[in-house]
Amino acid sequence: MTFYLLALSILCVFPYCKVSIIKQLLWLWLMALSVVSGYVEHHLEAVGLVGVVVYVALYHGALYTKQPIIRAISSTAFIVSSLALAVHVVPGFNNLPIVINELITSDAVPYTLYANFDKGMAGLLVCAYFFSKSQTTKALDTTTPLTTASNTTTANIVTVKTSTMTMLKQPFFIIICTVLATLTVALMIGLVGFSPKVPDFWLAFIAINLLFTCVAEEAFFRGLLQTKLSQLITVKRLAIFAPLITAAVFALAHFIGGWSYVLVSGVAGFGYSYIFYKTQRLEWAILCHWLVNISHFFLFTYPMIGEVTPL
Repeated sequence: MTFYLLALSILCVFPYCKVSIIKQLLWLWLMALSVVSGYVEHHLEAVGLVGVVVYVALYHGALYTKQPIIRAISSTAFIVSSLALAVHVVPGFNNLPIVINELITSDAVPYTLYANFDKGMAGLLVCAYFFSKSQTTKALDTTTPLTTASNTTTANIVTVKTSTMTMLKQPFFIIICTVLATLTVALMIGLVGFSPKVPDFWLAFIAINLLFTCVAEEAFFRGLLQTKLSQLITVKRLAIFAPLITAAVFALAHFIGGWSYVLVSGVAGFGYSYIFYKTQRLEWAILCHWLVNISHFFLFTYPMIGEVTPL
């Protein structure tokens, strides 16, 4: 029950879900229930429960504290805590094992899959932080002109429909290019082989990978890091460096898999960074990341061939 509640909370944190109960957003209630359930079901120990409470307090301090210095300290502590939770260095969490050291294909390295409460919690609150900041910026910058003439209104509707189609074509094109480029490079350097399959735990994988992996990683790398870099790089012609730097950091974060894995992660990471750069929508980056992972999982050696020739 714990992980179902946390997964529902993550789904409801996105701007499309604006349901409130007793003046609080639904995702907050679901998060609170997941924490209580986690403690009851022993996925959270007492020290982990304290850690979650402190983390939520830092999130509120980073968003709502009015004093600039205190807000800056809270924001820094919140970001550091998010990273600590995502890499599992905060004690007191008993994450749920799904698969332990399983050979998905005979030539692959053993694979382990957990439903990670700590990483899921980090993804949830970093997403909430990003969306709150984004909505505040849009509220300050956006003005909506009023149009009264009927012919102008009709023209506006047609324009909106055309614009929507154009807006959808670009991210879909970037996603297709990212999937193809990433897996082609992985094949060329011998990191994976073509190996179509449907493992027994496929449903758990696609849900956990989307909600507890892709959401957390994209929220941190694109929602926090790339957004901050974009704010710092004010020269328009240098703006592309924000996604480039973010992709490089994302690649280096996968160094545990070796330099071949770093290279492939860099190719994929640039796709995720570029789609966020072009759309400014975290949802597109998450979808792109997830589709690369799903394609890799079902069609190729997962996670990689056992003995990879080093670069």
